[in-house]
Amino acid sequence: MRLISARQAWREALHESRDSVLAAAQERIKLGKRGRVIGETMPSMRDSNGRCAHMLAAGLVQSAIGTLPKPLQHFGNALYSPIANSQDMIVAHSLVVLTVDLGECSAKRKEVAHWMALAAIRSHQAAVNGREPWGPGRVIEFVHDWYGTKVSAQNWARDWAGVWSAIAKTVDTLDAKALKPVAAVIVKMAERKIYGASRWDLHDREHVADLRAEAYANRRGSARDALHARLNAMGTEQLRRWFRRMNAYGAAYRREWGSDTQENPGRHILYNDRICEYWNQRQRVGDVTKRVA
Repeated sequence: MRLISARQAWREALHESRDSVLAAAQERIKLGKRGRVIGETMPSMRDSNGRCAHMLAAGLVQSAIGTLPKPLQHFGNALYSPIANSQDMIVAHSLVVLTVDLGECSAKRKEVAHWMALAAIRSHQAAVNGREPWGPGRVIEFVHDWYGTKVSAQNWARDWAGVWSAIAKTVDTLDAKALKPVAAVIVKMAERKIYGASRWDLHDREHVADLRAEAYANRRGSARDALHARLNAMGTEQLRRWFRRMNAYGAAYRREWGSDTQENPGRHILYNDRICEYWNQRQRVGDVTKRVA
Protein backbone atom coordinates (compact mmCIF):
# COMPACT_ATOMS: atom_id res chain seq x y z
CA MET A 1 0.00 0.00 0.00
CA ARG A 2 1.43 3.34 -1.07
CA LEU A 3 0.50 6.43 0.92
CA ILE A 4 -0.36 8.72 -1.99
CA SER A 5 -3.21 10.82 -0.61
CA ALA A 6 -5.36 10.93 2.51
CA ARG A 7 -8.46 9.76 0.64
CA GLN A 8 -6.65 6.89 -1.06
CA ALA A 9 -4.99 5.88 2.22
CA TRP A 10 -8.33 5.80 4.09
CA ARG A 11 -9.86 3.61 1.41
CA GLU A 12 -6.98 1.15 1.06
CA ALA A 13 -6.28 0.91 4.79
CA LEU A 14 -9.66 -0.79 5.21
CA HIS A 15 -9.37 -3.04 2.19
CA GLU A 16 -6.76 -5.45 0.82
CA SER A 17 -7.31 -6.72 -2.69
CA ARG A 18 -5.19 -9.84 -2.24
CA ASP A 19 -6.42 -13.07 -0.71
CA SER A 20 -5.62 -13.84 2.91
CA VAL A 21 -2.76 -16.17 3.80
CA LEU A 22 -5.04 -19.21 4.17
CA ALA A 23 -7.45 -18.37 1.34
CA ALA A 24 -5.61 -20.53 -1.17
CA ALA A 25 -5.65 -23.56 1.14
CA GLN A 26 -9.33 -23.06 1.92
CA GLU A 27 -10.19 -22.89 -1.78
CA ARG A 28 -8.37 -26.15 -2.46
CA ILE A 29 -10.22 -27.85 0.40
CA LYS A 30 -13.56 -26.72 -1.03
CA LEU A 31 -12.65 -28.18 -4.42
CA GLY A 32 -11.45 -31.42 -2.85
CA LYS A 33 -7.99 -31.10 -4.33
CA ARG A 34 -5.07 -33.14 -3.05
CA GLY A 35 -1.54 -32.40 -4.10
CA ARG A 36 -0.65 -30.43 -7.20
CA VAL A 37 -1.32 -30.78 -10.89
CA ILE A 38 1.72 -30.36 -13.15
CA GLY A 39 1.77 -26.87 -14.63
CA GLU A 40 -0.94 -25.58 -12.26
CA THR A 41 -0.60 -21.96 -11.21
CA MET A 42 -1.16 -21.57 -7.50
CA PRO A 43 -1.34 -18.44 -5.35
CA SER A 44 1.29 -18.23 -2.67
CA MET A 45 0.22 -19.25 0.83
CA ARG A 46 3.29 -17.66 2.38
CA ASP A 47 3.43 -14.21 3.91
CA SER A 48 5.62 -11.63 2.22
CA ASN A 49 7.43 -8.37 2.85
CA GLY A 50 4.83 -6.62 0.69
CA ARG A 51 2.01 -7.86 2.90
CA CYS A 52 3.88 -6.76 6.02
CA ALA A 53 4.46 -3.30 4.51
CA HIS A 54 0.77 -3.03 3.67
CA MET A 55 -0.21 -4.03 7.20
CA LEU A 56 2.17 -1.44 8.68
CA ALA A 57 0.85 1.40 6.53
CA ALA A 58 -2.76 0.32 7.04
CA GLY A 59 -2.24 0.12 10.80
CA LEU A 60 -0.83 3.65 10.92
CA VAL A 61 -3.79 5.01 8.95
CA GLN A 62 -6.35 3.07 10.99
CA SER A 63 -4.72 4.34 14.18
CA ALA A 64 -4.99 7.92 12.90
CA ILE A 65 -8.66 7.38 12.02
CA GLY A 66 -9.21 6.09 15.56
CA THR A 67 -8.09 9.45 17.03
CA LEU A 68 -11.08 11.19 15.44
CA PRO A 69 -14.36 11.71 17.28
CA LYS A 70 -16.78 8.91 16.52
CA PRO A 71 -19.08 11.01 14.30
CA LEU A 72 -16.14 12.05 12.10
CA GLN A 73 -15.01 8.43 11.84
CA HIS A 74 -18.44 7.51 10.52
CA PHE A 75 -18.37 10.52 8.19
CA GLY A 76 -15.02 9.49 6.70
CA ASN A 77 -16.11 5.88 6.40
CA ALA A 78 -19.28 6.91 4.57
CA LEU A 79 -17.15 8.74 1.99
CA TYR A 80 -14.12 6.48 1.61
CA SER A 81 -14.46 3.11 3.31
CA PRO A 82 -15.01 0.12 0.98
CA ILE A 83 -16.94 -1.53 3.82
CA ALA A 84 -19.14 1.42 4.74
CA ASN A 85 -22.56 0.48 6.11
CA SER A 86 -25.87 2.18 6.74
CA GLN A 87 -24.79 3.33 10.21
CA ASP A 88 -21.90 5.28 8.69
CA MET A 89 -24.22 7.07 6.26
CA ILE A 90 -26.86 7.77 8.91
CA VAL A 91 -24.32 9.32 11.30
CA ALA A 92 -22.64 11.27 8.47
CA HIS A 93 -26.01 12.66 7.35
CA SER A 94 -26.97 13.64 10.89
CA LEU A 95 -23.58 15.28 11.46
CA VAL A 96 -24.02 17.51 8.41
CA VAL A 97 -27.57 18.46 9.42
CA LEU A 98 -26.50 19.32 12.97
CA THR A 99 -23.41 21.26 11.85
CA VAL A 100 -24.69 23.38 8.97
CA ASP A 101 -25.78 26.95 9.72
CA LEU A 102 -28.76 27.89 7.54
CA GLY A 103 -29.68 31.07 9.39
CA GLU A 104 -33.36 31.95 9.61
CA CYS A 105 -35.37 29.24 7.86
CA SER A 106 -38.95 28.11 7.92
CA ALA A 107 -39.75 24.61 9.12
CA LYS A 108 -40.56 23.53 5.55
CA ARG A 109 -37.22 24.78 4.22
CA LYS A 110 -35.38 22.97 7.01
CA GLU A 111 -37.15 19.74 6.09
CA VAL A 112 -36.04 20.08 2.47
CA ALA A 113 -32.52 21.08 3.60
CA HIS A 114 -32.41 17.89 5.70
CA TRP A 115 -32.61 15.79 2.54
CA MET A 116 -30.37 18.15 0.59
CA ALA A 117 -27.69 17.31 3.17
CA LEU A 118 -27.84 13.66 2.12
CA ALA A 119 -27.68 14.73 -1.54
CA ALA A 120 -24.62 16.88 -0.74
CA ILE A 121 -22.82 13.86 0.73
CA ARG A 122 -23.59 11.82 -2.37
CA SER A 123 -22.45 14.70 -4.58
CA HIS A 124 -19.20 15.01 -2.62
CA GLN A 125 -18.64 11.27 -2.98
CA ALA A 126 -18.96 11.59 -6.74
CA ALA A 127 -16.61 14.59 -6.89
CA VAL A 128 -13.79 13.01 -4.87
CA ASN A 129 -14.01 9.84 -6.97
CA GLY A 130 -13.46 11.68 -10.25
CA ARG A 131 -17.09 12.03 -11.32
CA GLU A 132 -19.17 15.14 -11.86
CA PRO A 133 -20.68 16.74 -8.72
CA TRP A 134 -24.45 16.97 -8.66
CA GLY A 135 -26.20 19.87 -10.31
CA PRO A 136 -29.53 21.45 -9.30
CA GLY A 137 -31.56 19.09 -11.49
CA ARG A 138 -30.22 15.96 -9.84
CA VAL A 139 -30.57 17.45 -6.34
CA ILE A 140 -34.19 18.37 -7.04
CA GLU A 141 -34.88 14.87 -8.33
CA PHE A 142 -33.22 13.31 -5.27
CA VAL A 143 -35.27 15.39 -2.82
CA HIS A 144 -38.46 14.51 -4.65
CA ASP A 145 -37.63 10.78 -4.68
CA TRP A 146 -36.71 10.66 -0.99
CA TYR A 147 -39.09 13.19 0.52
CA GLY A 148 -41.81 13.74 -2.06
CA THR A 149 -41.41 17.51 -2.19
CA LYS A 150 -41.05 19.24 -5.53
CA VAL A 151 -38.49 22.04 -5.55
CA SER A 152 -38.84 24.58 -8.32
CA ALA A 153 -35.91 24.48 -10.72
CA GLN A 154 -36.80 27.93 -12.06
CA ASN A 155 -36.44 29.48 -8.59
CA TRP A 156 -33.34 27.49 -7.61
CA ALA A 157 -30.97 30.47 -7.71
CA ARG A 158 -33.33 32.60 -5.62
CA ASP A 159 -34.61 30.07 -3.07
CA TRP A 160 -32.16 27.17 -2.78
CA ALA A 161 -28.72 28.03 -4.17
CA GLY A 162 -27.68 29.61 -0.86
CA VAL A 163 -28.92 26.64 1.15
CA TRP A 164 -27.13 24.16 -1.11
CA SER A 165 -23.92 26.20 -0.98
CA ALA A 166 -23.98 26.30 2.84
CA ILE A 167 -24.53 22.54 3.06
CA ALA A 168 -21.80 21.80 0.49
CA LYS A 169 -19.31 23.98 2.38
CA THR A 170 -20.16 22.16 5.59
CA VAL A 171 -19.48 18.81 3.91
CA ASP A 172 -16.13 20.13 2.64
CA THR A 173 -15.20 21.36 6.13
CA LEU A 174 -16.10 18.06 7.79
CA ASP A 175 -14.20 16.18 5.10
CA ALA A 176 -11.07 18.25 5.77
CA LYS A 177 -11.36 17.61 9.53
CA ALA A 178 -11.78 13.86 8.99
CA LEU A 179 -8.79 13.64 6.64
CA LYS A 180 -6.45 15.79 8.74
CA PRO A 181 -4.92 13.03 10.94
CA VAL A 182 -4.56 10.70 7.95
CA ALA A 183 -2.81 13.46 6.00
CA ALA A 184 -0.47 13.92 8.98
CA VAL A 185 0.50 10.24 8.73
CA ILE A 186 1.32 10.67 5.04
CA VAL A 187 3.49 13.72 5.75
CA LYS A 188 5.28 11.90 8.58
CA MET A 189 5.99 8.88 6.40
CA ALA A 190 7.16 11.15 3.57
CA GLU A 191 9.73 12.70 5.91
CA ARG A 192 11.37 9.28 6.17
CA LYS A 193 12.20 9.38 2.47
CA ILE A 194 15.06 11.22 0.82
CA TYR A 195 13.87 14.77 0.32
CA GLY A 196 13.37 15.56 -3.33
CA ALA A 197 13.13 11.92 -4.44
CA SER A 198 9.55 12.60 -5.51
CA ARG A 199 7.65 15.82 -5.97
CA TRP A 200 4.67 14.19 -4.25
CA ASP A 201 6.52 13.63 -0.98
CA LEU A 202 5.10 16.82 0.51
CA HIS A 203 1.92 17.17 -1.53
CA ASP A 204 -1.39 15.35 -1.82
CA ARG A 205 -0.98 13.93 -5.34
CA GLU A 206 -4.68 13.54 -6.16
CA HIS A 207 -5.61 16.91 -4.69
CA VAL A 208 -2.95 18.67 -6.77
CA ALA A 209 -4.17 16.87 -9.90
CA ASP A 210 -7.78 17.88 -9.21
CA LEU A 211 -6.82 21.54 -8.71
CA ARG A 212 -4.73 21.52 -11.88
CA ALA A 213 -7.61 20.00 -13.88
CA GLU A 214 -10.07 22.54 -12.48
CA ALA A 215 -7.79 25.44 -13.39
CA TYR A 216 -7.30 24.10 -16.92
CA ALA A 217 -11.03 23.51 -17.40
CA ASN A 218 -11.65 27.24 -16.91
CA ARG A 219 -9.32 28.13 -19.80
CA ARG A 220 -9.62 24.97 -21.86
CA GLY A 221 -11.26 26.48 -24.91
CA SER A 222 -8.75 29.29 -25.37
CA ALA A 223 -5.83 26.97 -24.58
CA ARG A 224 -6.85 24.43 -27.22
CA ASP A 225 -7.39 27.17 -29.82
CA ALA A 226 -3.99 28.70 -29.05
CA LEU A 227 -2.22 25.33 -29.32
CA HIS A 228 -4.02 24.52 -32.57
CA ALA A 229 -3.09 27.89 -34.09
CA ARG A 230 0.55 27.59 -33.00
CA LEU A 231 0.93 24.11 -34.46
CA ASN A 232 -0.82 25.01 -37.72
CA ALA A 233 1.75 27.77 -38.18
CA MET A 234 4.64 25.30 -37.92
CA GLY A 235 6.37 23.72 -40.85
CA THR A 236 6.75 19.97 -41.26
CA GLU A 237 10.22 19.79 -39.69
CA GLN A 238 9.13 21.91 -36.73
CA LEU A 239 6.16 19.61 -36.21
CA ARG A 240 8.39 16.55 -36.33
CA ARG A 241 10.50 17.98 -33.51
CA TRP A 242 7.31 18.68 -31.57
CA PHE A 243 6.16 15.08 -32.20
CA ARG A 244 9.37 13.77 -30.63
CA ARG A 245 8.86 15.97 -27.58
CA MET A 246 5.23 14.81 -27.30
CA ASN A 247 6.26 11.15 -27.46
CA ALA A 248 8.65 11.68 -24.56
CA TYR A 249 6.05 13.70 -22.65
CA GLY A 250 3.34 11.06 -23.17
CA ALA A 251 5.60 8.20 -22.08
CA ALA A 252 6.65 10.05 -18.92
CA TYR A 253 3.06 11.00 -18.12
CA ARG A 254 1.83 7.41 -18.46
CA ARG A 255 4.67 6.14 -16.27
CA GLU A 256 3.74 8.66 -13.59
CA TRP A 257 -0.05 8.17 -13.60
CA GLY A 258 -0.55 4.68 -15.00
CA SER A 259 -4.16 3.50 -15.19
CA ASP A 260 -5.44 6.66 -13.46
CA THR A 261 -5.53 8.32 -16.89
CA GLN A 262 -8.39 5.95 -17.80
CA GLU A 263 -9.99 5.58 -14.36
CA ASN A 264 -10.19 9.32 -13.64
CA PRO A 265 -10.05 11.10 -17.02
CA GLY A 266 -11.34 14.32 -15.47
CA ARG A 267 -7.94 14.83 -13.83
CA HIS A 268 -6.07 14.46 -17.11
CA ILE A 269 -7.98 16.73 -19.51
CA LEU A 270 -4.84 18.70 -20.39
CA TYR A 271 -2.93 15.51 -21.23
CA ASN A 272 -5.80 14.12 -23.32
CA ASP A 273 -6.21 17.39 -25.23
CA ARG A 274 -2.50 17.42 -26.11
CA ILE A 275 -2.63 13.80 -27.28
CA CYS A 276 -5.70 14.57 -29.39
CA GLU A 277 -3.95 17.52 -31.04
CA TYR A 278 -0.86 15.37 -31.57
CA TRP A 279 -2.84 12.91 -33.68
CA ASN A 280 -4.64 15.69 -35.51
CA GLN A 281 -1.32 17.17 -36.57
CA ARG A 282 0.11 13.78 -37.49
CA GLN A 283 -2.83 13.29 -39.81
CA ARG A 284 -2.41 16.78 -41.24
CA VAL A 285 1.18 16.18 -42.31
CA GLY A 286 0.38 12.70 -43.58
CA ASP A 287 2.34 10.64 -41.03
CA VAL A 288 -0.61 8.43 -40.16
CA THR A 289 -1.27 7.54 -43.81
CA LYS A 290 2.38 6.80 -44.48
CA ARG A 291 2.73 4.57 -41.43
CA VAL A 292 -0.37 2.58 -42.40
CA ALA A 293 0.82 2.25 -45.98
